[in-house]
This record gives sequence, structure tokens and C-alpha cells, in this order.
Amino acid sequence: MRARLYFLVLIILTFLVSSVSLAGESANAGEAKASVGTSLYHIKLAEHYEKESKEMYAKAEEEKKMLKEYEEHSEYYGRAGQEFHSHHEALLREFTKAAEKNENMAAVHRKMAE
Repeated sequence: MRARLYFLVLIILTFLVSSVSLAGESANAGEAKASVGTSLYHIKLAEHYEKESKEMYAKAEEEKKMLKEYEEHSEYYGRAGQEFHSHHEALLREFTKAAEKNENMAAVHRKMAE
């Protein structure tokens, strides 16, 4: 009876020791996976900000075209033309500023991914 008890305790201890060593290895693997996941996350964010930056620059180019058209044919707009001009100048400024911020954020996330 005691022999069975010692044998049972020996088996249980063996399983406990092996599971502790496996848990330690899996914790290190989890850290490695987490760092790779974080890196991929920052790369995806950088790509997102680059895409947004391109869209903002495209919108800014549209505003430039509208302003150029206004300057060439300001007589078509009458008194409302001044409001049109200042409104689109402000939009151009805001789109350009947003594009620059997105570029900066993309650069920061690229750096974080490294």
C-alpha cells in the first residue's frame, strides 16, 4: 500500500515539475509572439497613416484646383466669391496640415515597429 502511495506521489511530482518547465517556456514564447504582434500592429498603423496622408494631399490638390479656377474666373462668382475663396483657402490649409500630421504619425509608428 505504501509502495503504491510513493509511486503515485512520484508520478504526480513528475507531472508537476514537467508542467512548470513547459509553462516557463510558453511564457517566453508568449513574449516573443507579443513583440512580433506589436511590431505588426505598428506597421499596420504606419500604413494606415500613410494612406490617410495620401488622401489628405489629394483633397488639398482638389482645393488648389478650385482656387486656381476661382482666380482665373472670379467674375463668375460675384460677391460670394470672396467667401468661396477664403473657405477653400482654409480647407487647403487644414488638409495640408492633416496630411503632415499623418506623415509624422506614420514615421513614429515605423520607428516603433523597428
